[in-house]
Amino acid sequence: MFLADDNVHQPWAGDNMSVEVFFAREGSQRQRGAAAYTMPLAACVEKIGLKKRHWISPLHDTPRFGDQSAQGSHLDPYKHVVVKLGKEEAKASGWRAGYYRIDLNPKQAMERLGEPRKPWSVRRQP
Repeated sequence: MFLADDNVHQPWAGDNMSVEVFFAREGSQRQRGAAAYTMPLAACVEKIGLKKRHWISPLHDTPRFGDQSAQGSHLDPYKHVVVKLGKEEAKASGWRAGYYRIDLNPKQAMERLGEPRKPWSVRRQP
């Protein structure tokens, strides 16, 4: 079931579409590595409160946060929860393709979603 912005449950064909959830740091570095979570769009809406108004940038413009001149920011802790919604998922769901920033910090997201995927457990395609 899809949880709409007005908190009314509605059946929705996008329940099985996957989005990627990343944790991001402040600073100029680009997102690297695999997503912390891959889950259905509907689960992202229901469990971590994703809303259409959280959209921050198109797919071709990877979001960055905070002071872009900060040196060593790759050593800072993660501060942001970012969802990546691809073109196919966006087209089928009526959402906008791109990146969305959730109103939670990574610790709060993990409390709701469980342990994230470990980077070393992701299989690479040949």
